[in-house]
Amino acid sequence: MLRASVLFGAIALTVLPVSAQTFRVRVTDSSKAAVPNARVQFRSLSSERQIVAAISDTGGEVIGRLTPPAEIVVTASGFEPAVTRLDRAEDVTVELRPAIVRSSVAVVVRDEGTLVQMEGTQLDIDRTGARTVVDAIDRVVPGAFVTRRGVMGYGIATNGTGGIYIRGIGESPNAGVLVVVDGRPDYQGLMGHPLPDFYSLSDAGSVNVIEGPASVLFGSNAMAGVVEIKPWVPRERMSTRLTTSLGSFYTGQHTLAHGARFNRGFYSLNAGIQHTSGDRPSSDFRNQDGTLTAGYDLSPVWRASIEGRYGHFHVEDPGPLATPLNNSYANVGRGGFTTNFDNTSSRMWGYVRTYSSHGLHYITDGFRSVDRTTGLRVDENVALSRRATLEFGSDIVNFGGRARNVLQRLNYGEHDITVAAGFARGQWISGRRLRLHAGVRYETNTQFGSITAPEFGASLKLAEGYSVAAEVGKGFRNPTIRELYLFPAPNPNLLPEHLWNYQVSFQARPVRNVSASVTGYYANLANLIAVTGRFPNLTLLNNGAALNRGIETSGRWQASRRFAVQGGYAYLRSTNIAPYVPAHKLNYGVEVNLSKLFVYFGGMSIGNRFANAQHTQTMNGYQLGTLKLTFPIRERVQVFTLIDNLFNRRYQVVPGYAMPGANALGGVTLRF
Repeated sequence: MLRASVLFGAIALTVLPVSAQTFRVRVTDSSKAAVPNARVQFRSLSSERQIVAAISDTGGEVIGRLTPPAEIVVTASGFEPAVTRLDRAEDVTVELRPAIVRSSVAVVVRDEGTLVQMEGTQLDIDRTGARTVVDAIDRVVPGAFVTRRGVMGYGIATNGTGGIYIRGIGESPNAGVLVVVDGRPDYQGLMGHPLPDFYSLSDAGSVNVIEGPASVLFGSNAMAGVVEIKPWVPRERMSTRLTTSLGSFYTGQHTLAHGARFNRGFYSLNAGIQHTSGDRPSSDFRNQDGTLTAGYDLSPVWRASIEGRYGHFHVEDPGPLATPLNNSYANVGRGGFTTNFDNTSSRMWGYVRTYSSHGLHYITDGFRSVDRTTGLRVDENVALSRRATLEFGSDIVNFGGRARNVLQRLNYGEHDITVAAGFARGQWISGRRLRLHAGVRYETNTQFGSITAPEFGASLKLAEGYSVAAEVGKGFRNPTIRELYLFPAPNPNLLPEHLWNYQVSFQARPVRNVSASVTGYYANLANLIAVTGRFPNLTLLNNGAALNRGIETSGRWQASRRFAVQGGYAYLRSTNIAPYVPAHKLNYGVEVNLSKLFVYFGGMSIGNRFANAQHTQTMNGYQLGTLKLTFPIRERVQVFTLIDNLFNRRYQVVPGYAMPGANALGGVTLRF
């Protein structure tokens, strides 16, 4: 096979023009050892635009023949891709960096197909030292803030954390930000909120964060934005990865990922275990989850795939410092599956997706519940012309469940709601500079009737590397079954919350290794559901409102292959800011490649916050630092160590829960 690949590359090189020149490329690792079986692609930058490829031999060498200037792109299993520019015909050595096991977080202004995706903001989860998906979002997205109460384990019920706020909007309990897992809206059917303890890194291939309302495409709960988690899909013929770590407070994370790709299909199996004894008594956390994904090409146009996931976690609540709790815990088991039929042709692409999820909750305060969500989604894109694209689709979702409290002898009954919607979005490109788009969603609900959400936007390319975009859009959130029928003061006459969002973004890439963006927004929130009155005479009413205004910035400078800096800052001003949410937030990170050592230093700076909804108590801000060192021992072995809260700061994210001081862990990653 190797000889055939080299021969193929040699034949490809012989058909180049007579003006092409010969040179030798040697591929090595960071210890200068040869890397065989590396794929070397030669891309001429001259007018001929020649592109040829070959495979390195046992000595890591390839003979190339091109007309300079040219680019050499080298890829190899277990290493990160490398790109080298060649301005004249000469022998060159390309040194590959061992691949650090990672996923990615990308921040987008809108989803691809409307406004342009934010350039240069893709950051690595693994290198930041994040322990979960929502932890990674907090560390790399300036406009997002996540509440937590300990080293690991967000919890649920009264003192639960893990609330995701985007631009100050999260709702209670966290129903204003939609989490989508493999295209499946993921939330507790009765409570209407996601469960952050299930979003481990064991099966996350990538994470997209949409800031701003995305209700046209995703409907309810996408009022503040969307967190879309896509599962890992193998790209190699066979790949297995094992990562295990252990640290302070008996905190450990252990993940196994195995997958294979064939001519017409693929499969992957992911499993993870997370645990900690916590930094306080009665703060244990244990989580196990597993995911199985498989796909097959039915034809050149259609692909079928299925993804199934199940997890179970046990989390303990130590209580506030002033009133500690003992033996207060929750046990939660959740599972779900998604079936996909994707189609791709020259002028049409899209999918038909069915999904279902279910959960069982057991809490020591006596609450028991069983919930489910089942849905069907169709999404199709049509290229009407070179300049115009139309996207259209529909959703049908039924969700609900039953709940009771065995200690209080309350039976909340069984409830369900069905939602049906249709949506359409069009995009038109005028020349090379202007892009216009508009969309609308019409949704009907068996509980509330119907609601319409439109959006309009435009982006203008000012010059090469510079663009400006503007958008107006409506987002909404339907009342949850908890607010309608369960507690604290159910009101079946509640109506959806909604907001109008106006934003302008400027993006710049003056040179290839520098990117920056700035976004200003104005969000008018109305019909917010709020608790009024005093216990026991509480009432839920649509009488809340707020004006949120802010600025978000981000930037990245890739100074060289060995040094990079990125960061972002967000400022929020609100007439009714939520508790715990900061007005100022700064994220930053520095990456250094020392060949046999990779160093990441990053941190966050959080401003002062309010400690209650009445804004009568305040909480101090804090600064956090993280240091992670990764040592590539061999091509398929990496050892790493992490120090969190590097400066040993004393701080609280939510009142009464002191966060741990400096803590560390160490681990190893093996590839087979």
